[in-house]
Amino acid sequence: MRFGVSHVLDAIERRISTDPTAAGGVVDLAEVVRLADLDGGRPAHLLRLGLVIDALARHLSDGAVAMYAVADRALMSDTDLTANERMVIRRWSDDGKVEVVRAGGPAAASRIREVAALTGLPLLTRSPGGYPGLSYAPAPGPTGPQLIPQLPGPGPAAPASVFSRTWRCPERSCPSFGAPGTREPDPFGPPPTEEPREAVSQPPPQLVGGVPHCPRHGVPLQDFGVRPRAVTMSVRVKGVSWHRFVVTEADPVVVGRAPEEEDGVGIGLALDEQGLRWVSRSHVLVELRGNTVQATDTSTNGTSILVRSGPGEPPRRVPLNRGGPAPGRRRPARLRHGRSPHPVHPPRLMASYPRGRAGWLRPRYRHTVATSGWPGTSRPAKPGR
Repeated sequence: MRFGVSHVLDAIERRISTDPTAAGGVVDLAEVVRLADLDGGRPAHLLRLGLVIDALARHLSDGAVAMYAVADRALMSDTDLTANERMVIRRWSDDGKVEVVRAGGPAAASRIREVAALTGLPLLTRSPGGYPGLSYAPAPGPTGPQLIPQLPGPGPAAPASVFSRTWRCPERSCPSFGAPGTREPDPFGPPPTEEPREAVSQPPPQLVGGVPHCPRHGVPLQDFGVRPRAVTMSVRVKGVSWHRFVVTEADPVVVGRAPEEEDGVGIGLALDEQGLRWVSRSHVLVELRGNTVQATDTSTNGTSILVRSGPGEPPRRVPLNRGGPAPGRRRPARLRHGRSPHPVHPPRLMASYPRGRAGWLRPRYRHTVATSGWPGTSRPAKPGR
């Protein structure tokens, strides 16, 4: 049982990030671990973060999307969590995977609203508290946890101008705003799947009176110069997110069947015979201008965009003129926070967790008896007991 839990926690670690270009939603970790109705288990369980990540992946039809998690420092001493879970949260904080806000500062419940507003990421919480942007509530569903829309957005313009600068914390080893390369790889973390790299975008600073501060240490950040803003785009083929790529203000990206541009995104391998005939080698040019994404048709057969007249309205198809840009729209309106029209089920993080243990996905059992194994584990009561 212990090895099963560690394996799933390692899988979750690969899907959490404080890089806004890698994340697809923002959560308060203390709230998520206490959503006991998601699995019918013990009062607090760190593995529930994996259930919410799976729900987000299904909602976006994107099996690679990460989660931006924020936690109060008190969570690392919460006795409702096991000693192993508290140790893992501390390690995630030290590695910059989870943002743990300082004691005495704004609570994580307030910080997640600031992160969502500055980045444009949807807020995943059952208590949005009047947040004007896109928000979803994690809730139980017939096939597992799901995300229930609470407010369709679009919310503040994002990415905010604060992302156009590079910020450094006076604490050089700060996991969020420290100098790159000052931290050694964690020997206790899961084996890396790729070479480590500097994040495309920094976490959003905490704004105190309009002045950027470090949310971990509460000190003003130092301005280290210009940094181009960035957003993440997702290529969908038949409803499935096939490839994610980053567009910055400094580097437009060409998408097509087989672009000649060095940094172009080729999707030929994902297309069927009809798609290969329709999609040009260099089909569309995607640019970021401030907080507006602009698409320019460069194809032979034409390009269309999906636009909405308002939040929650069905999309309508608008063809582009060749060489002409698409009308600018804010990122949450159409980049990647819409549900796919096709039922798609990306691989689940929690699929490898042994069901029926620790109350996990166990609502069908009415009675349980304690076992002497992993803390908080339980099993179905045998007939006659």
